[in-house]
Amino acid sequence: AHFGSFAEYLYRAARGIDLRPVRTHRQRKSIGGERTFSSDISATEELRDTLERIIDIVWERVENARAKAQDHGASKALVRGRTVTLKVKYRDFQIMTRAKSVTYWVEEKDQFATLGRALLEEAMPLAMPIRLMGLTLSNLDPGAAARQPPREAKDGQLSLL
Repeated sequence: AHFGSFAEYLYRAARGIDLRPVRTHRQRKSIGGERTFSSDISATEELRDTLERIIDIVWERVENARAKAQDHGASKALVRGRTVTLKVKYRDFQIMTRAKSVTYWVEEKDQFATLGRALLEEAMPLAMPIRLMGLTLSNLDPGAAARQPPREAKDGQLSLL
């Protein structure tokens, strides 16, 4: 009675029941990565070093997406974006995000890294130590390479491997 027509959905969702169809061919909206630390960090050099590792992780994912796109007949240049977003989660779990959108396509690791580093530098000094840092490339080119390739599926169930 309190939730109206939304009640039935909430009832099923609380029990792990979702009747919506599985969509295996959805369009990728971003490529990113983040790192959670075992202990909070705040030292400037440690923050910069962490960002460099995240840049490498994300760019490896971009290259993997390009390779998969090429396997499916798409152009390598299509996996590219126009927005880079830095995410920082403080020790009190508050989240700060900073994004930079550009008028050109970010197609090279150096471009991505330069934008990511600038976002971190603009955010410094941070308000308090952080427990998580992430970096994302989004506003992707909607071309074929931005789509996830189809995976083996049986009865609508995606493979976990």
